[in-house]
Amino acid sequence: MAATTETPLAPTASIKARLSLALLIVLVTLGLAIAAGANLLFERIQMRLTESDLSNATERLLAAIRPGSSGPQLDLSRLDAAYQRPLSGQYFVIAVDDQHWRSRSLWDHELQPPPGPGKFTHTPGPAGQQLLLLTRHYERFGQRFIITAAQDYSELVAEFRRGLVVFLALWATALVTTLVALNLWMGRVLRPLTRARDQVVAIQAGERQSLDTDAPEELAPLIHQINALLAETRRALTRSRQSLSNLGHALKTPLAVLSALVEREEIRQHPSLHRSLREQVEQTTRRIDRELGQSSGASAGGVQTPFAPARDLPPLAKALQRAHNRVLTVEWRWEGQPHLPVERDELLEVMGNLMDNAWKWASSRLRVSVSHDDRNWYLTVEDDGPGIPDYARRQQVTERGFRLDESVAGQGLGLAIAADITAAWRGELSLETSSLGGLLVRVSLPVTGSRLP
Repeated sequence: MAATTETPLAPTASIKARLSLALLIVLVTLGLAIAAGANLLFERIQMRLTESDLSNATERLLAAIRPGSSGPQLDLSRLDAAYQRPLSGQYFVIAVDDQHWRSRSLWDHELQPPPGPGKFTHTPGPAGQQLLLLTRHYERFGQRFIITAAQDYSELVAEFRRGLVVFLALWATALVTTLVALNLWMGRVLRPLTRARDQVVAIQAGERQSLDTDAPEELAPLIHQINALLAETRRALTRSRQSLSNLGHALKTPLAVLSALVEREEIRQHPSLHRSLREQVEQTTRRIDRELGQSSGASAGGVQTPFAPARDLPPLAKALQRAHNRVLTVEWRWEGQPHLPVERDELLEVMGNLMDNAWKWASSRLRVSVSHDDRNWYLTVEDDGPGIPDYARRQQVTERGFRLDESVAGQGLGLAIAADITAAWRGELSLETSSLGGLLVRVSLPVTGSRLP
């Protein structure tokens, strides 16, 4: 009999993850905006400086022109040395009437003057350079001079880009450092939430009754409301337990009378009727006892007495040995002193039924194991008896009143009751074949210790 399990909802992103993502987006956007703004600002400043240099260059070129006996002459001694160095990045072309002067730095490259004077023009230069050109017209010595000056600005662009790469690297380093520092800081700030979560787990395990009220002012109202809810739930459950206990004890007297009537001679003269009535009375009495036990063990907000295998199971084995008057070898398997977040009385009833069933069928040996993983606790009871090879019959044995062998004492309720209690704790009960040769019954319970209301 497998219990229906609820599919857990996918967890939403944590507050820390959301804040980190928001900060990352802000810092990346800010860094890109600063980089783009710096790039635009540099280009404008660089262009303004280059344009100013070109304007001054045309003025200096004009000043280098002197009158000569055969017409205007260009005084090379008054020119910048860069004009004489091939591919230096500074170039000029001067035209007057049918005369042309060009800088030696141009080598064999020809400058194409812009269509109109006084306008700055971008054009490719020699050796992959990027040139800014300016052409101006001047009147001097009664003649019209057309001066075109050009300057390479590719080195400035490359230098800025190198600086931009360094800036982005420093920005990325600052970004990572900021995110690490933020995570450490948020871990400290959110520590009260982590502590409250751990306390809720402790409440579920029955280790405490309420949350600590020592918390930040933003969290204190929530903790106060949770504590008030836990207290009210405990009071409601106490009233419910008292009412159920009163009802159960009130029913026990009529059941005792019915049990005595069933054993009267006139009823015993009808074996079939006697057996049926006795089983019904026993079933009702056992169900009332079980519900009363569950009611007394339930607590608001968690487990009252956790189940401890090392403490609770060996005495159970001794009791079964006396009850069945059979000595079996029992192998215990668990590590340390585990405590399961399940009510002790209820899990004792589960394990009592499973071990009682195994004691009836085992030849000489039982194995009881307790283990867990990140999601579940696993309790298994194995025996070396005949087992149940048929899968369909395994499903039937968890049904109420079904018995594989009528010659074995019992009412066929043990596995059904164990399955009911397991399902109440959101777990599953499954039957398999044991490596010992007999039956293996496995109980899976969630590590949260959450019980159905």
